[in-house]
Amino acid sequence: MCTIVILRHIHPEWPLVLAANRDELYARPAAGPQVLSSSPRVVGGRDLERQGTWMGVTDGGFFVGLTNQRGAANLTRAPRSRGEVVLRALQTGSVEGVDRYLTGLDAREYNPFNLLYGDAGVLRVAYARPDSERIHVEDVPPGVHVLPNDVLNTPAMPKVARARKLAEKAARMPWPETVQALQLALADHLLPEHAPELLLEEFKEALPELRERLRQYQALCIHTPGYGTRSSAIVALAPGRVAHYLSSDAAPCQGPYQDVTPLIYPE
Repeated sequence: MCTIVILRHIHPEWPLVLAANRDELYARPAAGPQVLSSSPRVVGGRDLERQGTWMGVTDGGFFVGLTNQRGAANLTRAPRSRGEVVLRALQTGSVEGVDRYLTGLDAREYNPFNLLYGDAGVLRVAYARPDSERIHVEDVPPGVHVLPNDVLNTPAMPKVARARKLAEKAARMPWPETVQALQLALADHLLPEHAPELLLEEFKEALPELRERLRQYQALCIHTPGYGTRSSAIVALAPGRVAHYLSSDAAPCQGPYQDVTPLIYPE
């Protein structure tokens, strides 16, 4: 998952609303939402290469989602899979369970990542970086936020400000209109005129091709040769339950979205 839009304690109906795009290599095999675990019941996508997940929910109304951290370390294959972290976190079933789980992880065993986890009451973000064995955890305050391939609400990526602007329009609408507005936000193709200067500082000798690639990655819905937005989801959480889980196994500009909430609560 590469962009997660967060509406926390701001929507009139649901305490926590999340809208997320997964950006990945087109060649990496994956499957859409399915039952990943039975106790607690966990539903989420499946990475078929390493058998983890990038995002999921439990039948108790608990959410976990991961975004990669930008940088050269993401080009290496770490000993352990970040998708495994998401699945194990979901299986704990609670914020406290994830807190305990993360204290036992050595961040140096993984490529860097950002982990968003919580429920209708509490939401936290954890940052794992290769220069520290400890994982840093922060509470997410009420409001509209964006977790991209960097820290929460980073100014380094123009797509963050764009996503927040679009999400703020959706934040106080009735649920059907909120869904429409968030789908449009996830499908947004607007690009900055130039590659972000804060990102280019990491690539001082960047070739024109790399500069253009960095610019293309600033769309919320990415389409480049070999890499792009593969799927998206919109989730609403109520106390103790998942109110809505909508998923698209294609880029959000292509859709359609399916209601997969019945996977969580089968009759």
